[in-house]
Amino acid sequence: MSNTSLWLNLAVFISSLAGFICLALASDRQGEFLLHRAPRKQERRIFRLIGWPFLAVAWLLCWQGWGWSIGTVAWLGWLTMAGAGLTFYLPWWPWQEKKPVRAKPAPVAKAAPKAVGIGNTESASRMSTRSLVLASSLLAIPAAFVIYLTQQGPQPVFGNNALQSQIGPWSFALAETNDQAPISGPTGAHRKAFQIRFCQACDPHIRRAYLQVSKPEPMPTPRQAFNSTRWTRSVEIAIPPNSEVEHQLWLTVEAKNGEIYHQAFDFHQVSPVTAAFIEQMP
Repeated sequence: MSNTSLWLNLAVFISSLAGFICLALASDRQGEFLLHRAPRKQERRIFRLIGWPFLAVAWLLCWQGWGWSIGTVAWLGWLTMAGAGLTFYLPWWPWQEKKPVRAKPAPVAKAAPKAVGIGNTESASRMSTRSLVLASSLLAIPAAFVIYLTQQGPQPVFGNNALQSQIGPWSFALAETNDQAPISGPTGAHRKAFQIRFCQACDPHIRRAYLQVSKPEPMPTPRQAFNSTRWTRSVEIAIPPNSEVEHQLWLTVEAKNGEIYHQAFDFHQVSPVTAAFIEQMP
């Protein structure tokens, strides 16, 4: 298993940007601006046939990576970033044609019109500066986001401390979200967060996965279910006051064909800090 979070975001952004560039080339105004000539009818058709599939690929990547609901929101977000970045970058396109500046006739030597001319020049200069600042800010959004993703370390399920195991026919990695002791929740009960990631070929066959302290009878409640159906799944489980290390951490996986699998793990294998916390509980 490898960390696909960064590469998935980059792939979505690049696909969105490529799609918008192709659609811009297929339009009248932007196409003539980018090509230095009006695009031919056949070229427009080709650019559209390439551009829309690029946007569709970006959506499919989001759907596969984050599911239907979160993936759609992520797709719209990346479309906004790619579209805004391209729109505000076009005026500074490197090889755009530089139009000659026509000399304006000298104004009549009158005090009032001259003052108005100076005001118009200053106003235009301020507008140009504002446009440049706004464009730079919008272009900085995706750049900053990419830098943020680059600086993030691997998810816990990709760390060396993650438990590599198998339940039924599926392999997975299970790990605590952080190495801190369980914290007290709003209701006063202590809670601890975990992550799990099944193999890529396993996800399509799994309906839901659960995690809890003590063996479930007969099935865990929805509160113990991991919150995703693909890729890295997360859950925050309750640590009951009467918990003991011997109760173990139980993983339950429900297959789409209705089969149920249970497997227990020692707390020391998955979360030593949780084991120490339980041992110190009164």
